[in-house]
Amino acid sequence: MNRPTTPPAALLPWLLEQAIPLWTGAGWDDATGTVWEALDHDGRPCRDLNRRLRVQARQAYAFATLAHQPGTAPALAADLKARAETLFGFVMSRGFDPDTGNLASWLAPDLSILKAPHDLYDLSFVLLAAAGLTAAGTDLHDEIARLETALDRLAAPQGWHECAAHRLPRRQNPHMHLFEAMCALYRVTGAPRFAARASACRALLTQVFLQSDLRLLEFFDADLVPLTGADQQEEPGHLVEWVALETGWQGLDLPETEAPALPPAPMLFAAATAHLAPAGFLPDIAGQDSYRLWPQTELLRASRLLQSRGEVLPTHLAPRAVLERLWSGYFDTHVPGGWYDRRDGTGRLLSTTMPASTFYHVVETFLCYDTGRLAGELTTGTSA
Repeated sequence: MNRPTTPPAALLPWLLEQAIPLWTGAGWDDATGTVWEALDHDGRPCRDLNRRLRVQARQAYAFATLAHQPGTAPALAADLKARAETLFGFVMSRGFDPDTGNLASWLAPDLSILKAPHDLYDLSFVLLAAAGLTAAGTDLHDEIARLETALDRLAAPQGWHECAAHRLPRRQNPHMHLFEAMCALYRVTGAPRFAARASACRALLTQVFLQSDLRLLEFFDADLVPLTGADQQEEPGHLVEWVALETGWQGLDLPETEAPALPPAPMLFAAATAHLAPAGFLPDIAGQDSYRLWPQTELLRASRLLQSRGEVLPTHLAPRAVLERLWSGYFDTHVPGGWYDRRDGTGRLLSTTMPASTFYHVVETFLCYDTGRLAGELTTGTSA
């Protein structure tokens, strides 16, 4: 199949016809029933790389989410769901250190555990995978209960600790993804405890992470006091990611509460896009000359959600304009279903691999582009 040089009008067919054959083909380790950490730019697996456990969880979520899309053929849906269940089963059976009970972070190429810090960021994606599979019809009641117990081990007076050893600095990013996972679990189960945890994460955003000048800070001390100077940074991709996740929060059927208000989404979007480079891309870190694919996908998702809610965006930030830049900068590759991961401000390619972890961002954003809604908003579930 020839690759399109311009983005198609609808992106689900590209996901199903090009991306899925790549990531369930070359991206799938048949010998172990897991996924490779990355492919090279020729679409070959990077077999010698250590693997992050959260990549297995992210791919489980992505496959499960695509499995229950209306446009997915039944045979493909069944295959994707089975692969997602296999990956999730691997995480639950092989991803916890038998001595400490900690969730692993890094695995060796032979899948033995290298590090098991019981990291909040990793755990959030396992919980998100559980939500994705629940939405696809898999009964994970017992597994979700086990993961909630694992999460409770990290509870702090405010929010959750980074890991079992209470590593510093504390970060906003794991709390953002925990918010995402809790909203997803509430969406498919209706269980109030998930909404309560999501609300706690959102309160941290409004009271701690997001500053009055709309800077979203990343690093904090043990008491969640912001670090300063060279110890602090901003990642504009996270701010547009919050725009999308807040849209999902507003769409939940929740009782009226006294939850603190966020500034309007267009203001947050404008604060993030103030960091755009002249070429129209968001930097990984504000002030640095590195532009990964994932912040561009989150920019596109936020733009599409704002458009779907009637916001009038500047021409260069309208969804189609963002998609066209993203496509020419990252998806114009000779590997169907693949992408380039990182460029500098001149467009020079910096990456040598396409990380599997990015597929989660691509799936979420491309489904949102087609529908104007978060991927998880089209599903219903049962209690857990």
